Amino acid sequence: MRLGCLLPLLLSLLLVSASSSAAPPTHESLRIGVDLSALRDASRADVEVSLKVWADELMRTLEVPAEVQFFSAMPEVRRALDAGRINFVIGDGLDLLRHFATNDLSDGFGGLAPNEDQMFLLVRKAAGIRHARDLAGQRVALLSNNAISDLWLETYCLRAFQKTCAKAGLQVSTEQRSRQLVLKLFFDKADAALVRGYAYELAKELNPQISQRIDILERIDIYPGSLGLFGRLVSPAFRDYVIAKVPRLHDHPRGRQILEVMQTSRVGRVPHSLLDPIRDLVREHEMLSRRSVASGERK
Repeated sequence: MRLGCLLPLLLSLLLVSASSSAAPPTHESLRIGVDLSALRDASRADVEVSLKVWADELMRTLEVPAEVQFFSAMPEVRRALDAGRINFVIGDGLDLLRHFATNDLSDGFGGLAPNEDQMFLLVRKAAGIRHARDLAGQRVALLSNNAISDLWLETYCLRAFQKTCAKAGLQVSTEQRSRQLVLKLFFDKADAALVRGYAYELAKELNPQISQRIDILERIDIYPGSLGLFGRLVSPAFRDYVIAKVPRLHDHPRGRQILEVMQTSRVGRVPHSLLDPIRDLVREHEMLSRRSVASGERK
């Protein structure tokens, strides 16, 4: 199971269970919609059972009414939000961008550990990769089932080579977790790897030799995980009340436990503007793809 994708949902359950010290400002409820297609490494049954166990345990103490609904794809989530059945959406950033307009969603909450909103393109020092074009013919490792990683690398190839990664000779492999990618690079099983920034910092803390063998070729300002965002019709007072409870998780035993499991050290408000760099990446990819096709037709 890709635990990082569950972080916004588990945080939503934890923070509301911790909110007994102040009354909510409105009579609104927290109605969470989860796009299960964002959790590609686990079966639907496993995910639902895991999350319902958390919900059953934590919602006994809720001061704010809350419920969780599961959906197979983002279009279903969109219809549920439009119908008012949910007011908080959890999904992959790229899918959120494709199915919601700029003003459909507002701020939410999620992991805010250092470099959690970045991805790093790492290279093995001994591979001699100093520039983008040096990646031609090299072994590059990515996160499996991570659409943003795939899109960024293809855009990078189009920018550097004016052709796709496959035509540039990149040998792409995948792993489920960033830590596995770092180790693959460290042990000379890959020449470059695209990883989550926070995961790389953790790996360096555990093994200082990593920084002796690995360089950061690119720092990419893009949020690589799933996002949890409120719908625009939720009142600012209720939204801010819920989000304000997030930092208190650090003082709760269950909160600290789940933060350790999710490999993040801090949680808090995440702006819906986190989708903007993803939007810019999509536009650049479309432009470079058209240019590459046109160039190929002229040859």
